[in-house]
Amino acid sequence: MIIDFQHHFMPLELAKRRGFDVSKPGNLMEGGIPKLTVHERLYNMDAQIRDMDLVGIDVAALSCNLGWDAPLEDCQLINDSAAELQQRYPNRFVGLAHGPVLEPAGLKEIERAVKDLGLRGATIASQLNGLPLDAPQFGPFYKLACALDLAIFVHPAMIPLGYSLFKEYDLARIIGREVDLQVAVTRVIAGRVMEEFPDLKLVFSHFGGGIAAVKERLAAKAGRFGTLKRPFDESFDRLYFDTAGFEGGPIALRCAVAGIRPDRLVFATDYPQDFTGATTQSGKGVPQIREYIELIRGLALPDGAATAILGGTAARLLHLKEGLSASP
Repeated sequence: MIIDFQHHFMPLELAKRRGFDVSKPGNLMEGGIPKLTVHERLYNMDAQIRDMDLVGIDVAALSCNLGWDAPLEDCQLINDSAAELQQRYPNRFVGLAHGPVLEPAGLKEIERAVKDLGLRGATIASQLNGLPLDAPQFGPFYKLACALDLAIFVHPAMIPLGYSLFKEYDLARIIGREVDLQVAVTRVIAGRVMEEFPDLKLVFSHFGGGIAAVKERLAAKAGRFGTLKRPFDESFDRLYFDTAGFEGGPIALRCAVAGIRPDRLVFATDYPQDFTGATTQSGKGVPQIREYIELIRGLALPDGAATAILGGTAARLLHLKEGLSASP
């Protein structure tokens, strides 16, 4: 079973509510900075299923590009739509719950989405309202996630705050998101989030912004944090990371497996933002997802590790049955 842990959708009603012309692609701008490319593939779930069938993806974990900084009513619409897609396409889509998790009403919405709607995990951004993930305000959300045994998918903030040098050249999206993911990973360790919440399951997107490339430096200098009561590697090795964000780049993949335990990696594509030509000029399309899958299968890994990366670990995190498949 192959599971795509980072697979995006957008309820058509929400797109229209936000004023998009859904008949053509376009960029959502915020403060003069590109925030999101919106295009037809985000709404067309039948087309998404065809693409999944083409490349052999059995299940996709759905998150909404407009959901990471959305108000409560928009998150409710996203969650309701994800639940409807789970019912319409059984064994193909599972939804991740969105909510303004710094608010009591947002926590109630996460609980509703999981308990009442049957969504399989939760998702947040690498910062929220400028607050880092180790801020005390996230404590109630982490407690709820642990109580519900939820994996939390951490997507990069759409426009990370605190990086004034990223304003031009679309750098906020191109490199700013990856920097913010690295900072977020480091802060949940330095801020002792992983020590204080031993049952917390965080899944950082984009290989944690390529965190494996600087992991040795972080581990060697972690004493400077002045906070840790446990070794740096102990907390790092409890985190999970997905394989999206670099559009199947072999260098990024090899770097990741050199610094991240294989049992902490989950397959992901960032479809349909990647592998469709919608937001990159790599020339890669949907068929190249299959090439990425084969690249992972061809890695020099312990027996069974590639199978776990491609689906087994995600199935466990999302509480999916081992026998779940795309077959009718």
